[in-house]
Amino acid sequence: MALPSAAAGGQQSTGPAAGGAPGGQPAAPQQEDPFAGPDFDVQRYVNRMFPTEASLVELDPLVGTLRQKVTRVDAEILAAVRAQSSSGGRARQDLGAAKATIEGLFSKIRDIQRKAEQSELMVQEICRDIKKLDYAKKHLTATITALRRLSMLINAVDQLQLSVERHEYAEAAHLLEAVQQLSSHFQSYVHIPKVAELKGRLMALEKTLQINTLREFELLGEEAPSPLLLERLRSCCLVVEALGYQARDELIDTVCKREMGVYTQIFATIGDTAKLDRTVNRYKWLLRRLEARRDIWAIFPPGWHVPQLLCIMFCNITKSQLAEILDLRSAELPQQVDTLLKAVEATNIFETEMARRFEGAVEAEPSGTSEDAEAGSEGGGSGGRQDDSRTATAVRQRYEKLARERQGVAEHESPARRKEQEHATSAAVAKTNFKGSISSVFQPYLYVYLDQVERDLMASLERLMREESWQPLSADLPVLRSSNELVDSLRREMKECVSRVTRGRALLDLAAVFQRVYRAYAARLVARLPKPSSGNLTASAVLGTSDWHVRLSDDDIGVVCLIISTAEHCQEMVRQLARALAAKLEPQELAAKVDMSEEEDEFQTVITHCLTSLLLGIETRLEGALAAMARISWGSMEMAGDQSEYVGAFRTVLLDCGARLGPAMPANYFRFFCDKLLRSFAPRHYENVFRCRKISDIGCQQMRLDTEGLKSALADLARAGGLLDVAGVASFAADVHAQLGRAEAVLKVVGSPPEGLVDTFFELLPQGSPSDFQRTIDLKVLKRVEYQALLEQFNRRMGRPLLSGDGGAAPGRAPAAPGFSLPQMPRLQSSGGSAAAKAAQDVASRLGKLNPNLTAAKASAAAAGESMRETMGATMRAMKSKSLRFTGGNWGR
Repeated sequence: MALPSAAAGGQQSTGPAAGGAPGGQPAAPQQEDPFAGPDFDVQRYVNRMFPTEASLVELDPLVGTLRQKVTRVDAEILAAVRAQSSSGGRARQDLGAAKATIEGLFSKIRDIQRKAEQSELMVQEICRDIKKLDYAKKHLTATITALRRLSMLINAVDQLQLSVERHEYAEAAHLLEAVQQLSSHFQSYVHIPKVAELKGRLMALEKTLQINTLREFELLGEEAPSPLLLERLRSCCLVVEALGYQARDELIDTVCKREMGVYTQIFATIGDTAKLDRTVNRYKWLLRRLEARRDIWAIFPPGWHVPQLLCIMFCNITKSQLAEILDLRSAELPQQVDTLLKAVEATNIFETEMARRFEGAVEAEPSGTSEDAEAGSEGGGSGGRQDDSRTATAVRQRYEKLARERQGVAEHESPARRKEQEHATSAAVAKTNFKGSISSVFQPYLYVYLDQVERDLMASLERLMREESWQPLSADLPVLRSSNELVDSLRREMKECVSRVTRGRALLDLAAVFQRVYRAYAARLVARLPKPSSGNLTASAVLGTSDWHVRLSDDDIGVVCLIISTAEHCQEMVRQLARALAAKLEPQELAAKVDMSEEEDEFQTVITHCLTSLLLGIETRLEGALAAMARISWGSMEMAGDQSEYVGAFRTVLLDCGARLGPAMPANYFRFFCDKLLRSFAPRHYENVFRCRKISDIGCQQMRLDTEGLKSALADLARAGGLLDVAGVASFAADVHAQLGRAEAVLKVVGSPPEGLVDTFFELLPQGSPSDFQRTIDLKVLKRVEYQALLEQFNRRMGRPLLSGDGGAAPGRAPAAPGFSLPQMPRLQSSGGSAAAKAAQDVASRLGKLNPNLTAAKASAAAAGESMRETMGATMRAMKSKSLRFTGGNWGR
């Protein structure tokens, strides 16, 4: 019977349930043993194989099958154990055989090594004689070569000595090169007497040649040399070239010093030539000297750069002499600025000419006083003469990239190596930069030039301000003439400094001079503005005072607008000037130090002062209209009609100012002025409403009509000034309505009936304080009973203690608001004290007539007192909540 299939494992068994063959034989081999694996669970397997009681019929066949498998596994285990016991013996036999094989291999290797050693000994015996012959041949060849070279060296030295005795310098130059090449082969044989003797003879001949060539060059004088002398000197140059760079440098030093000796005698530091105004003659002398002695410079090889080295020595000597002259006559320089500038200009031209003439010195450097050249010059500008002793060798060594080795080491160098070093030093000399080599000496003394430029510019500024017509330059350019002429003056000074003086540090210092001039110009513009009597342009318009008043005529309005346009134009000119200076400065690291932002801010401050002056001037003109508004008897007005007379005056002032300011002022500044005027006028109009004392209902209607007229006049100000775009006019009109809305709300509250006045106040003035309510009902014409009822109603809405029937404050509570009105004087209102209260009220009204500002002052004091009482009350409540032993009454007393 077959095993059932294990559905969970995906395995298949044969049997009746699985469709197996009859007789219990498996129909197909199983893919996997269901009993294998460490996770086999017998109980789960049995439950799955025999889920029901009826399936237990197949249990016996299954047990039989399992027994067969157990028997088969035991047999396999037994066979494996037996096989393992026999494999250990075979492994030991194989290991022994391997060891025997390895021992045999080592024996064969030792035999091969022994035979190799025997073969090597045999080869050495055979080749011993051959090696001896090879060494003998090599030594013989070297000896023959050395003897031949020695013979050639002896002959060459003899011929060289003969040429030296005959002064045949061309032949001596060729022989000297041959001798030097031959002698380089005997550097390791100097201990041999013959070689040492030849070495001594050669050194003596070289010394003799060097002395003879120097003597030949002493024949050069001021007169033109003959062609034979030039040809002999050219041959001497070949000899010096063969002698090496030391002899060459000595010859060049001698020639250059002789030339500069003539220059030093002519331009000594003492005498008529030792003057600053003779500087240009120095450069002319050198140029003439180079041109007149062109044939002499032609005899030197081009790689020596003799004319260039002569010019370098000339620059060093000239710089030292100029430093002495400037130091000795520094006290006279402020009176010789033109002479100093001519000397600087001539020096710059000379340096440019030298840089153009000698190739390699063409890199762009600061024109004139180069700080790099000043830093690289040793002793320049110190007033000493230490640069006079600078030889051509020292100049060359200054530009060498690698230090030369000592003479002893240099003698062992190969001729090719020495030629390479000489070429490198010659190339370094060719790259000498003449820019700044002399002109850097003027740098410490250019302050006199800058001082004169500043004096001239300041004097020119004063002249321009005296001659200023305060009229626009043209319709297209509405600025002051002085601003453009000042810009032209600054540009001329900048161009002169760049072309004649320098592009370096002095140009940066000149930028500082320009900054001071512009700041002075800004101060002159501010001084022309109309100012208040206090002299402070930062003042603001305040009711009841006159120290801020500015008397602004129609001509003054045009001048102030012209100054605004000029200041804006100067801001742009300052930015352009800063960019131009940064572009001209060299090196470029100095360009980052040009900063004129403070001067731009200075002109922005000028514009601010102009707008403030205009604002105070217009506010001063409007002061009359506000005073006329306060003088109207609003409490006795019987009928509301057209706008009041003061509104017409207000409109006239605004329209006239708008027509004058709009075309003469930039659009952005005019809109800013309109906004500032609105925000300055609206609070003053609000306070002026309270200066009008009692206002009847008819008066409220009339004042509201006047307020609408004021709104229209302010909106017309923007239209008259040129804000014609719909968006700009609408935006400004909305701002006008918002700024004057508070005064209009107060008038609506005053014009409302007494029974709805409190509700109207809280609706229109939700942020209003008790003092605002006090000031508002003081404007309305009310009976005493109505006044008291309104106060009680307001206090109930605010949650405040009610006032007593006789007008006194509740116990422990301060009066509603201080003043001369009935509820503000509780001590005068005892039982039967109504006459005293009435008398006090009459006194208050008389004081109000004498001083129109008294009501506003009382209202401000009331507001401050009410705010303080509310703060103190909140503090007391907080203290009571913390069980502190303080009461409101005690605190009040």
